[in-house]
Amino acid sequence: MRAAPLQPSLGAACRLWAERPAITYRGGTITYAQLWRTVLALAHAYRRLGVRPGDRIISALRNCPEHIVAINAAWLVGAIHVGADDDLTGSELCWLVEHTESAALLFHPRTGGTDPLAPLRDVAESCPQTALVVHEGPPGPAWTLLADLLADGHDLPDAPLDPQPGPDDTALLFLTSGTTGRPKAVMETLPVCWAKMQFFADAFQPGIDDVHLVYLPISHVFGLRLALIALLRGGRLVLQERFSPTGALELVTNERVTVLPGMPTHLTLLLGRLDRTRHRVDSLRWVISAAANLPRTLAQRVYDELGVEILYVFGCSEGFTTRTTDRHEILRGSVGNTVFRGPPGTPAAGTVAIMGPDGELRSGPDEVGEIVFGAAAPVRYWRQAETATDGWYHTGDVGRIDADGCLFVLGRLNDLVNRGGLKVSPVEVETVLVRHPKVADGAVVGAPDPVLGEATCACVVADGDPPDLDELRGYLGQTLARHKLPDELCLVDGIPRSPLGKVDRPALRALIEDVRVPRQRVRSR
Repeated sequence: MRAAPLQPSLGAACRLWAERPAITYRGGTITYAQLWRTVLALAHAYRRLGVRPGDRIISALRNCPEHIVAINAAWLVGAIHVGADDDLTGSELCWLVEHTESAALLFHPRTGGTDPLAPLRDVAESCPQTALVVHEGPPGPAWTLLADLLADGHDLPDAPLDPQPGPDDTALLFLTSGTTGRPKAVMETLPVCWAKMQFFADAFQPGIDDVHLVYLPISHVFGLRLALIALLRGGRLVLQERFSPTGALELVTNERVTVLPGMPTHLTLLLGRLDRTRHRVDSLRWVISAAANLPRTLAQRVYDELGVEILYVFGCSEGFTTRTTDRHEILRGSVGNTVFRGPPGTPAAGTVAIMGPDGELRSGPDEVGEIVFGAAAPVRYWRQAETATDGWYHTGDVGRIDADGCLFVLGRLNDLVNRGGLKVSPVEVETVLVRHPKVADGAVVGAPDPVLGEATCACVVADGDPPDLDELRGYLGQTLARHKLPDELCLVDGIPRSPLGKVDRPALRALIEDVRVPRQRVRSR
């Protein structure tokens, strides 16, 4: 069922619900009217800084109301919003400023450390043409304080502004994960952004009485969409700067949150810290999950212990997405029903299919191959020549579609372990691994092996007494074929993950190469 249309802009939402609460942050709440006045103030400040239509503005802010303000103020002057993590190093931030040729950078100093402003000083030295704006930091000769810009801008609330980016103009740059090199910057227009948000809203029907908690980084595409959906439907947005399970549960309790994001890692931590004597979760009605496979046992716990429905989303920064709210599909491990209905070889926009290494579509049920989306036009990346396309967007994810049309994600093409010529999907093994009662968290990577070429290495964070390798293999062998069982076991203190909870496999491989990490190997194969 289609939800009521989202408001066409934040300005329209703020006019419609002017006196309603808009954003709660650090215990305080601002109304929609207050939010919009701040957006106008920053937009006027951008004009005074010399920002013009088409300019790029990087927002390297943590989750805070000013991040929402910065996004919408950029659009008011026809500029392009560029989201960036607030913990980038100086060299990473300099590269991004230079790559996007940004006119302005909004910077949030890190908490802790000897010099939280060090990355900003690097940008000031290497990119003197970029206007630097600091939020919640000390004054300095090379930058302006955001608070001062906002104070000055409130004197010009009625001054004319340039129109928003046109329907064909780039309005956002979303950075891909960049785990295998420099990130790409995906170009997106406002109509496409709104259509993607409507696609999510149709699934869980948000309204003015909903309270949305967002701790996922607004600098990333998924966090941004969830935050804006809340405001474009008149709800209240509760922002948590950085995820902590105890803090999130306190916000759910105190603010009566109804919509809760939760990647599988987050959900595991939340359920582990849930204390019925301290936390009330009866206000919740939806959990929205993405980024990594949701194990059946974890999904069942979410249904049973939180009393919610789940919206599961599978997609990428490039904007290709599937979703499902069907409980049966989610408990089976599916990411949605995606029956391919177009004629063979004719990709319709949004169509999902499985493609073999020969470039041919796999039409049989449960055939394994790369997940591809029909793409009416090639994806555009900033400062990158448009590449030829065969009509499909290649995700790099491995999956299968069963006889009912349900899509199952098995892992990344380049993450598959080539164990003596037999391919092992880390995600498939991980889904079973994390069910073991002695495993608090776990992930699987390939490790060099003189006999097999690659061995399967299970990396485990123990829950109490650690399991040994024989014990794990015996447990996994009840579900998985023998060649999929781990050849090695590494006991680690934590699994490195991205801000959205995805396993950072390059970092994990580097971790297991550390000779100090306890490691067990199968004695004979």
